[in-house]
Amino acid sequence: MEGPDRFCYAGINLQGVLAMINRIRVLTVQPSSLMARFAFLGIALRWTLGATPRPIRLLIGPHDLEPVGSEAAFWQFALRHAFTGRSFLVTRGDRWDLAASVDGDEVRAFGRKFALRQCLF
Repeated sequence: MEGPDRFCYAGINLQGVLAMINRIRVLTVQPSSLMARFAFLGIALRWTLGATPRPIRLLIGPHDLEPVGSEAAFWQFALRHAFTGRSFLVTRGDRWDLAASVDGDEVRAFGRKFALRQCLF
């Protein structure tokens, strides 16, 4: 899988004031091959069948991330990644929120709403 091609930083908006402590990153990932496109489905299937334990850390491009969320959230992410060929990973530090969603300039992750404020292409 190729490394992320776009980084977006967000801060939580508390009554119009950005709290710099609560920064997240939104990474856009596009698989470089058909095998990479279905890699997350393979992980989800092995996890569900009990062939491997829950992934504690995943190396995605240059990022070593700890998935945070349920098995169902991982399946949703894996299916979305396989069918669309593009994924958004929302991270805070080295933690990756599996159930995060990106809608325009609003990101919902880690139980909060964030507003995008800076994107690097």
